[in-house]
Amino acid sequence: MAISAGILLISFFFPWVNWDGSKIAGYAMASGDFFKIAGTRFGLANPFPQFNFVFFIFWLIPALSALILVLVFTGRKTALLTFISGFLSLSLVTVYILFTSTLIDLGVGSSLFSMITALAWLHAIAAIGIILAARANSLLKKAGWLLAGPIFVFASFQMAEKYIMNETHKDTINVKADYTVEAADLIKEFTSNDTGANKKYLEKMIQVNGNASSVDVLPDSTSTIRFADSTGSYAIFSLEKNQFGDIKKLHAGEPVSLKGVCSGSIFSEILGTTSISFKRATLIKN
Repeated sequence: MAISAGILLISFFFPWVNWDGSKIAGYAMASGDFFKIAGTRFGLANPFPQFNFVFFIFWLIPALSALILVLVFTGRKTALLTFISGFLSLSLVTVYILFTSTLIDLGVGSSLFSMITALAWLHAIAAIGIILAARANSLLKKAGWLLAGPIFVFASFQMAEKYIMNETHKDTINVKADYTVEAADLIKEFTSNDTGANKKYLEKMIQVNGNASSVDVLPDSTSTIRFADSTGSYAIFSLEKNQFGDIKKLHAGEPVSLKGVCSGSIFSEILGTTSISFKRATLIKN
């Protein structure tokens, strides 16, 4: 148990992920740097900034880990503290994994294992170890603490994604586009001057016309449509289940018109490509 507590304490202050050159430590969520970097570099700020104070709870991870070390060496009970520290640690690691997966979907990086560091995985293993080592007779109780954090974070993440996807003051179809552009011209504008293009298009309603480079329907019946250029840079629209009937008729190479709110661009230094994402997207015509 002491070894697991020591790993939780130390690894919390080292990098857990490397997002296209930005190394984010485990404590970044508690300090506020996590969403600050995500918003500045990748346009993925916290959709609920009013709840930023909640993330301070993750400072309990090093605090409880240090306390557990003291209690272990003095022969005192630590069961509840180990459960809480393990729960918080597994919750935090799950946040980093899910957020990194989202960045991968947007074209940043290629796999979780290349972006999440060994220390993040070690932190998760130590969290599992400290819960299993707790002096509690019930395996069911330990299993509950092991699963509660990741399940809660996953459910919250899905709800946040759903909210962002569906956030609307009016239906997108009824909102007049601020700009109507050809896909190739839009991508060129971002690749030639991403700062200027983000300033111009960010959070604006854009209608984009062009030939679809790919049409992907996901297992949950949501879907994405991409427009790409010869360099690999692309604009991607995420569409909801209620448009599945129309989208399943589409094929790559066909002309299509989409409308959505521009979430900004992400440039991958590794791939040398730019991805432009859109939310609240809808199919206009095809």
